[in-house]
Amino acid sequence: MFVKDELNKWIEKTYNPKYLMTVQLPDNWKSKSLDNSITHLKMIMRDFERSLLHRHWNKKHIQFIAFAEKGLSEEWHFHLLFNGGEFTYQELKTAIYRIILKQKLPAYSLQIDEIKDGVVKVECYTIKEIKVTDYNHFDSDRIILSHNLFNLEVK
Repeated sequence: MFVKDELNKWIEKTYNPKYLMTVQLPDNWKSKSLDNSITHLKMIMRDFERSLLHRHWNKKHIQFIAFAEKGLSEEWHFHLLFNGGEFTYQELKTAIYRIILKQKLPAYSLQIDEIKDGVVKVECYTIKEIKVTDYNHFDSDRIILSHNLFNLEVK
């Protein structure tokens, strides 16, 4: 558990998450391939940021950390933690609504929730499928940093 505790501390310090977003890919995008699923996540999150930040979204990037998860199925979905900066919960929900319309996604595909209390509880939920093996090794390929997703320089 030591690794997961340290991961939670790092998430809090680095991202100070205020929101949890769940991305369920629509049936025609669902895949057993993590790489294919990440490609769809990138398209969704690119439009999410563009909706909020407009043309120069990659210069004022909203940092997030995503966790890939299979759950009971063999297809991937994602849980994202982020702060949201100066954006209100309503502005974030509106951005999600725009993506759903633009990409013709089912309403269940994107959900956002405010983290009102229990940040650690939410962080534990998002990392529940991270497997820690002997010698504290873990499957970090399920962790997707927004800077890596968009090939942005870390500032």
